[in-house]
Order: sequence, then structure tokens, then C-alpha cells
Amino acid sequence: MGKWCGLWGLIGLCLLMGCSDDDHRQSRIPAVPQNSADTRNQAALEALTRAINQSGPASAYAKRAAVYMDLGKTDEALADINEALEKENNEGRYHFVKAQILRKRKAYDEGLESALRAEGLGVNTPELYIVVGDLLQQEKQLDRARFYLVKALQMAPYEGEAFYLNGLVAAQSGDTTRAIAYYKRALTLKPRFLEPYVQLSIIHSVRGDYATAIAYNKRGTGYFPNDPGLLYALGHIYQQTAAPDSAYFFYQKVLQLEPTMVQAQFQSGLVMMKLRNMAQALHHFDQVVKQAPEFPRIHYYMGQCYEQFREWEQATRQYALAMQANAADQQAYYGYWRVQKRKMYGDVADIPYDDRPVQPTRPGQILDTTRVRVMMIQPRSRFNRDSTRN
Repeated sequence: MGKWCGLWGLIGLCLLMGCSDDDHRQSRIPAVPQNSADTRNQAALEALTRAINQSGPASAYAKRAAVYMDLGKTDEALADINEALEKENNEGRYHFVKAQILRKRKAYDEGLESALRAEGLGVNTPELYIVVGDLLQQEKQLDRARFYLVKALQMAPYEGEAFYLNGLVAAQSGDTTRAIAYYKRALTLKPRFLEPYVQLSIIHSVRGDYATAIAYNKRGTGYFPNDPGLLYALGHIYQQTAAPDSAYFFYQKVLQLEPTMVQAQFQSGLVMMKLRNMAQALHHFDQVVKQAPEFPRIHYYMGQCYEQFREWEQATRQYALAMQANAADQQAYYGYWRVQKRKMYGDVADIPYDDRPVQPTRPGQILDTTRVRVMMIQPRSRFNRDSTRN
């Protein structure tokens, strides 16, 4: 998708923001060498700051917000775009910039509100519709997401990111075959596109097609050798192929590069449970709870760890939390019952047959709790880098 800050000489920024002639003169960015994005961005910041200090036009604030966004400085970007909107609240392009910033900050509700406001004010570009489609799929509004992604592809039929996002929507709908087709199409259009490599590695790994999973992973690492998403996918491949030591090694590399990737913490804990290292598993699960208290089934696995330590009270508490999160979780129910009986009869005695538990029931769905769903990796912050450019 378009990157306002990456256009050579940054002259395109002025054209895209539709600034007036006066604003254009005040915030003109001098030509800088094209071989350094950092140099270009720094020159842009200096020129825009001078323009802001001279007369503070709204367009200069908006353009500086775009530069800050490209640099990953979302706090500064949000402050600037809010200042621009204070001056000109009916400029749709400014609301679009705000939507992009909020998307990077994972503020999906607010980002969607800003994006739809931009559409209402006349912004009609495939870039906007891609952002709206992404924000809607983040909010699980899959039908609406498809609608906007179709609009984007009608205007820009060779836009790889739109195909990628269609793949995410298809995967969330349970149609992995269609998701694979979309991801492949995205890579055909943009071979240097990180996210489809990650998703294809994970999907084929889950399907048991490890050779294909590794092939996509290698292609991706050829472009992005130290990407946490690809390393995570490789760890998952080793985990699925019963190589827990190698899986743990790659999950730890992921956490060195991106300590907040909660999926890597969770899978590290599962690997340590497989290796019977309950103390280390519990350490990883504790980190998961700190970052994502409602992570699926985390309390069940923590209960298992505490049960192995014979810490009955802690195990009871964790199994109870797991049942609160999902009343149909039979494994958590049996764990809770088992711990209660061990407290009563002792951990070495046989539990009387007549004291077996009654299976829990609940109107509606009964979930298959014997499998752990591998969560999709959605590294949103990378869409404004070279990962979507040839």
C-alpha cells in the first residue's frame, strides 16, 4: 500500500495531502539521497518542523504525523495528527492518517471509526479500503471486511496486501484452502511480502505438510532472516515433528527479538511440559498471563503444572479459572475434580470408583478441548515497511 513517507524526495507527500500552495511552500522538503530512508525521514522531519514553527499549517502537522508513523513513533504521530484535526476536522485525508496510526497501535475500534469518517468525507482509495478491511477483520466482522477488500481489488487488482487480508478472512472463516490460494496470489504479486510466508508456514505445518511448510519458511527467511514470525513458524514445525529441543530453541530466539509475542511464550510452556520441566513451563505461562490474562486455556495448563508440584490449592484455583473461561472445558473440570479428591484421599491412594465425576453439561456447544488451536500471527506493524514492496 502507499507509503507517504517513502516516496523519493518526499515530494509525493505534498501532493497526497492536497496541501495548498502556501502550505506547499512552507513545508517543501529538499531533495535528499535516495539510498537512506533514515536520511530522508530526518530531512522531512526537519523541514516540516520548520514549517510548523513558522505558521503551524494543518497539512504540515499531518505530513509530520505520517513521517513519525513510518518511523514507528506512534505517540508523536498521534499527537501531530490530532493537532491537524483540531485545525481542519473535515479533511478526510487527515482522518485516514489517524486510522493508519491507530491501526499500528492496535486500537482497532478507534481506527475503524477514523477510517469510516475518512470515507464519509470523500476519501475513495484502495489504500483506505484495505485499512478498513483489515480493521474489520480484526474486529471479526468478516462479511464487511470482504466487502471492503473487494472494493480495494476492484480499484487496484494487483494489490498484494488485499489478497493477503482476504486470506486472513478466509482462514478465520475456516476455509484454509481458499486462504492458501490468497496467500500464494499475494506472493506472486509481491514476492518480498513477509506475512504470507509466515501464514503459509503455519498452515502447512498444522496440516502436517512439513516439507511445504519448511519450503515457504526458507523462502521467507531469504528475505527476512531474523523475522520473529518466521522463526515462530519454524519452531512450530519442529514442535509438530517431535523435536521439542529445536522448537524451544527457535521460540527463545523469537522472544529475544520480540519479548511480547505471547504465542511464543505459550508454545514454549507447552514444549517444557512435554520435556517434563514443569518449573520452566510455569515460568512461561506466568509471562502469558501477565501479557494476555484471557489467553485461551492458559489456566488449564497452569493447573496441570501446579498439580504436578502437588500444590493443590494453586491447582484448584487455576482449574476453577479455566472453567470460568469455558464452562464446557471437560479437561479443566476433571482436573478440578481430581485435585479435590487428592486433597481428600491423598496423592498416592486410589480414588474410589463410586466417587467418579459426573460429566459437565451446558446447553449449546461442547468444545473439543483435547487440541490446542495455533493462533495466527498478525504482525500489523510491518505493513508500512518494505515487506509489501517488490
